[in-house]
Amino acid sequence: MKAPMRRLISIVLTITAMTALACQPEDESPGLWLRGELATERVDDWAFARDIEEIFIETRPWYGIPHSTTIWCVELAGGLYVGSYGDEKKTWEMNIASDSRAELAIGGKLYPVTLTPVALPASIAALDVAYAQKYDMADVFGDELPKWWYYRVSSVP
Repeated sequence: MKAPMRRLISIVLTITAMTALACQPEDESPGLWLRGELATERVDDWAFARDIEEIFIETRPWYGIPHSTTIWCVELAGGLYVGSYGDEKKTWEMNIASDSRAELAIGGKLYPVTLTPVALPASIAALDVAYAQKYDMADVFGDELPKWWYYRVSSVP
């Protein structure tokens, strides 16, 4: 076998292995495709996610290969909200800005959703309280809590 063909086969095998190994995100390391059973029913009450600490989100970047990461969520009055913090938008947030469609992995199921930024100050204040009640912000961030951005999750039928 000639060297260019061996090199091509090596590249294809490397990419295949990396793709297979890098699907699910883990802790702060992002991933690609999420795995799980596809939920086919529309979700109108997200109360089942109330006690779940971390979920996965898969977004659709412009280049076509999914981006997934671990995020926090809160359930508030039946609605589900995800949040992000800091001065710079995260990769998943930039992806959502151009395509609001995503998938959430919660408890082994995949939920097709859309995400909408929360803009009302009263809603943001309520979500700040809900996040503070669910997560020990002082333990994670210390005395300097960063600004949070929230997104409302809507189930896609």
